[in-house]
Amino acid sequence: MRTSIACSKGALLLTTAFCSVAASCSAYAQDAAGVQSSDELIVYGTVVTRNRTDTVAPTLSYDLEYFQRFEPISAGDALKRVPGVSFSSDVLEYDQVQLRGLPSVYAQVQVNGQNMTGAGNDRVFFVDRIPAELIDSIEMIRSPSADMSSEGIGGTINANLKRAGQIQGGWVRGSGFGVEDDELRGAGSVGYGTTVGDTSYLFSVDVQQRRNPKRKTSDVYDFTTGDILDSSIQEDTRDGTDYAFNGEVASKIGEGTARLYGFYVFTDRLETEFTPGFDFEDAEPYFDTQREEIEQQNMSIAGEYKLPVGKDEALFIIGYNRFVDDLNAVDNKGETLADVELDEVERVAATDEDWFATMAYTANLNALLSVKVGIDGRIKTRDYDQTILDDDLIDTGIGGVFGIDEQRLDPFIKATWNLTSQLTVETGLRFEHTRREISGLAGGTAYDGETTADELNPSAHLRYALTDATMLRFSVARTVRRPSFDMLTAAYQIDEPVDEKATLGNPNLDQETAWGIDAGFDQKIGDRGILGFNFFNRQIKDKIDIVGTGETLPLTCDDGQEDCDVLTYRNIGDARAYGIEVDVDMPLTAVGLPDTSIFANYTWLRSEVIDPVTQRERSFNDQPSYIYNIGFIHNIPIWDSSFGASYQKRGSSLSFEYDEKTKLSYQGNLEAFWETRLSKSTVLRFTGTNLLDSEKLEDKAIYDGDLNGDQEEREIEREKSGRLFMMTVRQAF
Repeated sequence: MRTSIACSKGALLLTTAFCSVAASCSAYAQDAAGVQSSDELIVYGTVVTRNRTDTVAPTLSYDLEYFQRFEPISAGDALKRVPGVSFSSDVLEYDQVQLRGLPSVYAQVQVNGQNMTGAGNDRVFFVDRIPAELIDSIEMIRSPSADMSSEGIGGTINANLKRAGQIQGGWVRGSGFGVEDDELRGAGSVGYGTTVGDTSYLFSVDVQQRRNPKRKTSDVYDFTTGDILDSSIQEDTRDGTDYAFNGEVASKIGEGTARLYGFYVFTDRLETEFTPGFDFEDAEPYFDTQREEIEQQNMSIAGEYKLPVGKDEALFIIGYNRFVDDLNAVDNKGETLADVELDEVERVAATDEDWFATMAYTANLNALLSVKVGIDGRIKTRDYDQTILDDDLIDTGIGGVFGIDEQRLDPFIKATWNLTSQLTVETGLRFEHTRREISGLAGGTAYDGETTADELNPSAHLRYALTDATMLRFSVARTVRRPSFDMLTAAYQIDEPVDEKATLGNPNLDQETAWGIDAGFDQKIGDRGILGFNFFNRQIKDKIDIVGTGETLPLTCDDGQEDCDVLTYRNIGDARAYGIEVDVDMPLTAVGLPDTSIFANYTWLRSEVIDPVTQRERSFNDQPSYIYNIGFIHNIPIWDSSFGASYQKRGSSLSFEYDEKTKLSYQGNLEAFWETRLSKSTVLRFTGTNLLDSEKLEDKAIYDGDLNGDQEEREIEREKSGRLFMMTVRQAF
């Protein structure tokens, strides 16, 4: 059972983490009837750690109060403190989450327990699409149970949004923030929850401006002579606004409980790039400018009905997800600013829709055994239209148009065995049937095809209470990774994944599968502290990677001036990923500091895969060798205040892209906060992020032909953004 705490009248949602258990708060893992009211906002006296979970499958659970003192903007911003989580994004960007260092395509992202649709053709959902203000808790599920999708070889992130019945009253928040020496932006949100008779309501609205000005420098050298070939400085600014809504109605209908819930996020963003540079080979300057206008909408709505049947329970869920992505990018080039003129226009329109349903029945047969049987169904459609125009606004034919219809039918059975008061075992079996139809247009040629895939995915989890303070866990499960949409379409992706290459999809790809093991323990420390340890191993079969074909595509790369070497996707064989995860959260009561808590985690990561080009063993792309986070929070009751800091760091990583090898490294990120109570229902908080003005460094080696050739060039790219400061006021009512 989660040990979340909810204070009525919105108090806890405003400051989180400060609500004294003795001060009229209650666990809200029950329903609305268990929620008590409180008019006070207490900003000291409680140490917050990650939740101790009773789930049999290994799960880390964090309530919003664990994150909110640092005022995260999005779910991604919050996740950077979770063990084993990393990002390979730009500075101050937390979008494509990596679990255990594996590429983001190996992470499953859910909202309220359901998979989400995303903007890209790689099936990845950007976690920065979820505003932090909508979140109630975040779970990291290390190994799946049979009643959830088997995707997520690296693990699953589930964001539980605020639910009806959890809170009585309202809250409002206002923030102002900005990167040093740049423009200011703002954010605001308001929410309200109430219960009338047998019906509970909750809604929240959030408006969040975002601005991230970055400065990049790039230098290209001849590897043999060391002479500089090209140098540029880029001003890259992302400026936009997110509008978000979350709502739910829950009511007792007959003997059961019905819920209708959903959320909607609309993003309006402008990205501009200004790049002056100098080409030393031709001894001439150049100027590039780019303007990208992006509009994105994603929504999810679902209905759920739980019906008690004696001591058993029936569950029915039906829902709909939709993601719409519209992009218009204009690229201009010239030798001088006065000569800058249109070079290329790219337009992308993508729509991803997803209908899903679940029927399940849980039979509590006796004190020893309960069995859950059910079936999940999902119908996904994705329509993608990319058009690339030349400097005369004539269609180049390089873009692609495709549609994918994917139907899944996944029956499952899960048995939970309460063998003794100390030992619980969960066993399960999930059969996933996937049928996929693909059609499209590439280079004026139409294509279509159909594929099917069937996977039988067993799972078993063990939880053993060695003592009252020590919990042992062991899990084994089979998981899958479905190919990205662009891997399956018979269309060319020009200048992908690197310049002067064209990558052709392969509709005959098999799904990747993995047998995974997790083994670890949770150790209770005092009344509130917890120490966790976990070893994981993933044996992956049918790994997908890019290989050469030996063919060329005439005059399609480098603005139609160069032939493209044609690459494609293939299942290249087996791979392995493994590591150790350690985390600790505890107050320092034992050393006489009950108002001070520390948190820390360290993840040691390794992987093995045979590179399809060099035939040598290497790690997975962009997997760092380690990830760690350490911090503290100190409460000052006499001042009604508290402060804290957190430091995150990831090791360097390598990526291999046919004829390029890139070493990626980040300097550490330091963030801090200070807060105080203005009244019993108002809190003022100051936060700072990227306080060390960290740098992202990419060191790229470029080879002749492929990675087996001689190194020709070396490119070094450095990126900085600046320190981000925020002031926030939260009010309960």
